[in-house]
Amino acid sequence: MATIATVGLVLAGAGVVGWAVGSGRFGGTRSSIENRIATYRNVLMTVRREREQRPELDRRLASIVDRSLGSELEAVDSDLRRQLAGLAEASGLRDASVSTLGASVVATPAAREFSRSGSERAFREEPDFAVLSANVSGRGPLEAVIRFLHDLDAAAWVKRVEYVRFDPDAEGRVIALNARISTLFVPGVDPGDGVDGATPDPQHSIERYESMIAANPFAFAVEAPEPVAEPVPVKPPPPPRIDPRSYWMLTGVVEGPDGTEAWMRNIRSNETFELLVGGKRSLDRAVELQLEWAEGDLAGFRVGDETFRILIGSTLDRPLP
Repeated sequence: MATIATVGLVLAGAGVVGWAVGSGRFGGTRSSIENRIATYRNVLMTVRREREQRPELDRRLASIVDRSLGSELEAVDSDLRRQLAGLAEASGLRDASVSTLGASVVATPAAREFSRSGSERAFREEPDFAVLSANVSGRGPLEAVIRFLHDLDAAAWVKRVEYVRFDPDAEGRVIALNARISTLFVPGVDPGDGVDGATPDPQHSIERYESMIAANPFAFAVEAPEPVAEPVPVKPPPPPRIDPRSYWMLTGVVEGPDGTEAWMRNIRSNETFELLVGGKRSLDRAVELQLEWAEGDLAGFRVGDETFRILIGSTLDRPLP
């Protein structure tokens, strides 16, 4: 009986092994098939999820296209200039200038998903969108510069600010603004008139910048120089008084019909006069000359309480001792 039981057990085990091998469990075939089924299921679920998200994606793309400035380069170039020039003028910038740069085409990121030949080639080479940039510059007070940037940010059309540069003058009262703005458009896709009728949508009110404008971080306080005391004008001393007697020379002593005369001559002007004994002559307001006597080549004179003798050929300021 034991032998029969053993034989039966062996036959049962052999049957189970044969079934497993036949079903592919031990050979790996079933595992491979299950992995492929899981892969196909993931692909189908991904496609389903993308199809469900497509309306939202289309809506987002349409909202961007609707805010573009056109579908052709010439129209976008013209409108970009017009938009920036209008913002500069409205903000109060002076000497505003706008210039556009060359447009660049951005290829579709899905190019590798399509074949280089056949019907898929057109999808591979189709551009995704185009980018046009412009430089804008102007001058004005800080308030005008901030208002331009605020209104630019609030404008409804799609844009990206590449850079902004402030260049204040020496006093910080006038700011030179230089900025580069880029906008995108989809060639051949007309955005309609959504931008022209759109209302600006600022993220922040312009009043938010009032404190910064009032403080003006570019204007440095200029220290007033210390007052310099005006020097007290020094009145020059009057020139030394010149004795008028130094101008008059005794040129001769003459016996005239009326008596003895002393002849005098001004060495500067050559003016002459004759003076009789006892006669007087004012040389200036303070000096009055009187002839006391005259004899030979000498004459005696009086000026106030002073008496002196003069030799012919000498001026009155050089009396004899």
